[in-house]
Amino acid sequence: MTQFASPVLHSLLDTDAYKLHMQQAVFHHYYDVQVAAEFRCRGDDLLGIYADAIREQVDAMQHLRLQEDEFQWLSGLPFFKPDYLNWLREFRYNPAQVCVTNDNGKLNIRLTGPWREVIMWEVPLLAVISELVHHYRSPNAGVDQALDALESKLVDFTALTANLDMTRFHLMDFGTRRRFSREVQQAIVKRLQQESWFVGTSNYDLARRLALTPMGTQAHEWFQAHQQISPDLATSQRAALAAWLNEYPDQLGIALTACITMDAFLRDFGIAFASRDQGLRP
Repeated sequence: MTQFASPVLHSLLDTDAYKLHMQQAVFHHYYDVQVAAEFRCRGDDLLGIYADAIREQVDAMQHLRLQEDEFQWLSGLPFFKPDYLNWLREFRYNPAQVCVTNDNGKLNIRLTGPWREVIMWEVPLLAVISELVHHYRSPNAGVDQALDALESKLVDFTALTANLDMTRFHLMDFGTRRRFSREVQQAIVKRLQQESWFVGTSNYDLARRLALTPMGTQAHEWFQAHQQISPDLATSQRAALAAWLNEYPDQLGIALTACITMDAFLRDFGIAFASRDQGLRP
């Protein structure tokens, strides 16, 4: 199944913010580390029929590059360093790092290469898979249907919360990898911008174009990689926490608690880390 009408992705920044945050840390601390990653569908969907269409999109991604206005916008954020941004300016996706196959109906995808490059594939690749599947399975659905569904849910939400104190309720968009399509995600985010409790998006491209606050710090990937990078597995979580603070001593200080177990996290997250990080998330 091939010949999707056009490239799904239009910007190098059409990804989650924490990918660039981690990429900068990898660029500075683990430049030569090699990695491998695989796509595993959690359900029984036979997505292998989309392998050729996905391959076409992967090949098209090599033409994406950081545009000058995007470079200038990133330069205005407080946590990116000039050496990394200058390198990112020259970054191109390398389709040779991606193997896409149809294994008796099951979709197999394997990524291999330098971590500093491979780290960029995950989110846009998942967005590509999601958009292609929805395009072929629901060809008549789109922005109008998505907005109608959202409005219905907002009516229910307003009714359910009418008598509640919602002053501390905040919602952010983190839907890039699971979106119906690029157009639907943008329409949903633009509608949610009208709500006082909507605080931003993890998508750097949307944040830039819609003047939203970009949200995100680090992913579980950071801690999982340190389980291999660190010489001692028992201290890998502390090594990941320390390396992050080394890269971002005064910013993006949110630590992840659920990479191993909460008991393991509490054991490793002593006063030295607790006094420097700004918060936690699961």
